[in-house]
Amino acid sequence: MKIRKSLSEKTFDLFNAVFMIALCLTIVFPFWQQIVISFSPPGEANSIGLHLYPENPTMDAYKRIFAGGTILKAYFWTILRTVLGTLLTLLVTAMMAYPLSKKWFYGRPLWMGLVVFTMFFSGGLVPTFLLVRDLHMINTIWALVLPGLCSAWNILIIRNFFVSIPEEVEESAKIDGANDLYVFYKIIIPLSTPVLATVALWTMVFHWNSWFDALIYNTNGQIKVLQMLLREVLQDANMMTDASMLMDPASEGSHYTPESVKAAILMLVVTPILCVYPFLQKYFVKGIMIGAVKG
Repeated sequence: MKIRKSLSEKTFDLFNAVFMIALCLTIVFPFWQQIVISFSPPGEANSIGLHLYPENPTMDAYKRIFAGGTILKAYFWTILRTVLGTLLTLLVTAMMAYPLSKKWFYGRPLWMGLVVFTMFFSGGLVPTFLLVRDLHMINTIWALVLPGLCSAWNILIIRNFFVSIPEEVEESAKIDGANDLYVFYKIIIPLSTPVLATVALWTMVFHWNSWFDALIYNTNGQIKVLQMLLREVLQDANMMTDASMLMDPASEGSHYTPESVKAAILMLVVTPILCVYPFLQKYFVKGIMIGAVKG
């Protein structure tokens, strides 16, 4: 039976639709603006006002960025850091959260207290740097991966999700002869896909956007991630005020502006991580809600 809506309900739906469309436009339009500027020649990129589409599209800004292969190396280090950091974080965090979710685990309140303690107190920047240096991880990829490997927040989220899994599932598997490792990897992990996907997305975004640790732990400049490259390009572009500096003598006729270069590298940095989000978004609500409420 079709339910007829009252005038107030229709008015609310209309207002809600208009509000959501306006909210989406405020999020989408800045990205579209940067895409248009990245493909615009200097005259259009420097013009004041809205840029809905490039009238004379050009790839010169992207050619400038890809010249020399620096961004390809930055992609390599960023992808390596993101993949290593995400996989190791999920493995270590899940293995630590699993025993904390069991009542039979000896000293569970003490271990939980130690985990929660780290949420309020940390060693600080200098002790962390000295520890990384003494472990001989300076100028290695491990300096970017290991210090943030295990987050107390992620442990609590995954631990609470594990608590929501019925114990009868594990007991039936153990009756059939399964040991703890088999139960963990073959039963608990597959049932915990929502919370693991949620934590994986958080970790991926964290590693993709991080740059400060790469700056202080990478003293020889060999490991340059995308965010460091973006920072350098923004600094260089702000100093490119002389129009003659924007011309590449090796390729007569190619033009780009600081604005188009900044917009182009911004798109190259942001687009890959945005492409990953739709594949993990469907697990978000279930993973967060169960992991945050239960336990």
